[in-house]
Amino acid sequence: MKLLQEREENFKDTFSALAADFAFRTAYSTADYDTLLSAGENLLARTENADMLMIVDYDYLMVADTLRLLLPETDFPWAYLLEAAEGDEEYEATSFILIESIAYHVVAVPILTPLTDGWIIVGQRLDEGYVNSLKEITTTDMSILLENTQGAGEPLATTLDSAQASELGSEFNAYFAGEANTGMLDLNGEEFVALRTSLVDRPEISLSALVQQSLPEALAPYRELEQRLVVLFALGLCLSAMMALFLGRSVSNPVLALVNRVKKIELGDYAATGSGGREDEIGQLEISVDNMATGLAEKEKVRDLLGKVVSKEIAEELMGSEVILGGESRTATILFSDIRDFTNLCEGREPKSILTLLNNYLSVVSSAIEDNKGVVDKYIGDAVMALFGVPLASDNDTGNALNAALAMRERITLLNTMNQQQHLPLLHTGIGLHTGNVVAGNLGSTNRLNYTVIGDAVNLASRLESLTKQYGVDILVSEDTRTGQDNFVFKELDLVRVKGKAQPVKVYELVCRSTAANATLLQEISEFEEVLTHYRQQRWKEALSLLDKLSAQQRQLVLDLYRERIAFFKDCPPDTNWDGVFTYKEK
Repeated sequence: MKLLQEREENFKDTFSALAADFAFRTAYSTADYDTLLSAGENLLARTENADMLMIVDYDYLMVADTLRLLLPETDFPWAYLLEAAEGDEEYEATSFILIESIAYHVVAVPILTPLTDGWIIVGQRLDEGYVNSLKEITTTDMSILLENTQGAGEPLATTLDSAQASELGSEFNAYFAGEANTGMLDLNGEEFVALRTSLVDRPEISLSALVQQSLPEALAPYRELEQRLVVLFALGLCLSAMMALFLGRSVSNPVLALVNRVKKIELGDYAATGSGGREDEIGQLEISVDNMATGLAEKEKVRDLLGKVVSKEIAEELMGSEVILGGESRTATILFSDIRDFTNLCEGREPKSILTLLNNYLSVVSSAIEDNKGVVDKYIGDAVMALFGVPLASDNDTGNALNAALAMRERITLLNTMNQQQHLPLLHTGIGLHTGNVVAGNLGSTNRLNYTVIGDAVNLASRLESLTKQYGVDILVSEDTRTGQDNFVFKELDLVRVKGKAQPVKVYELVCRSTAANATLLQEISEFEEVLTHYRQQRWKEALSLLDKLSAQQRQLVLDLYRERIAFFKDCPPDTNWDGVFTYKEK
């Protein structure tokens, strides 16, 4: 910004002198367009970096334009620039404007006769020459980007080579969309440290300047400092050895003992040895080494724990007690989510593109879980397993889990909007939730631990996630999760017996929060519950009649599912003791 301000000051000084010139003021007072245009073009030819000049009278009407885009006596399109100049003590103003898709850095200076009677507006194109001139001064790569209303940037000019410049827009959109001002860019396989500065942010134009420096170049001073420190350390070590030899036999033994102690610490042996009882400087050094070993041992323990768990909450839970294998019985809500047809999405795509797509998805899903007091237990490819209630319990873990599921739905919708703009595939997910007793604790071996939960509740949550595609819904919950959650709207879908479980389970679609429900939605849910009543009482005709009525307004897949079941039962009636339960043979 300082370089831009210096260039603005040069423009102000040069063209303020022109505005004060007697011959120019005389020509201006005659309003001789040809004379003023010729004077402006001659001055541009003699002024370094200037590309355009306009003269505007006090009523904001054009007098002359070296670009020949605006006719005399027409309104000056950038009135805000002159309004800013009128509010300035020197009647001067600077800004950035867009002329026929070309951005200009402009300065407005007053024409004094002797009072302000108009303005000279001079500008320079924001092109390759502009950024190259800045690079000559700063010795760093410069880029100018035009941002749209969503914050996505399009490079206008850059000092990067063509291969790097072709990736600049997408990298800028990934790391600088919104309010971010610093970031790391990966351009054609080379990492850059980038600093973003907003040049102008108006409805008609939003420009940002991006300063990029190659990461190896940025780290070069630190590498040099590192080498110097290594040399200083080596010199200090040699000096210490010489001093130890000089001190003689009286101090050599304790010093050698300390050397051995430090070597053990270097190898990871932090066991305290205790000082030798000396009260001199060597004794104090022995105590300091023991204290250092104790501190390093604590840090090693933290690092070891963090290497064995994923979640911060789980790490803090483990730090409160000795790390041992085993667990405890807890009540928790388990959430499973999975991307639908992810294998098909991967076909024909570059691994890097797939990884970026998956990382973006996992980021929004994880943030939705963590924002609602949940803990991501593990990632299984494109699947996510999350816990609510372990290791830390809250007042309403089940409610938090339901809010997290709805937040995931909302954020995936926003992510799909971004994917569509970037010509990436849309993502569709299935989410299953169940609340029940689990065994929570450390699973694994003494060398590698994983804090997780196991039990039937976990299996059922996974089964419910798989069943979402059977009913054409994105969030499926069990009756245990639905019970007592009056702040949400649920739609009962079925009574099923999932593979691997003998007891039937009522399953519900999580529709929305209660505050978002309307009378039409509640009526549709009530009518579908009536279908379930007829179905379970084997009143096939009444159930089919109501299904036909609902077809125009409710999700078709679940309606077709019941039509198929009823058609089957009409041909093969169920036993007299049939309880309405549908048994799934597959996961």
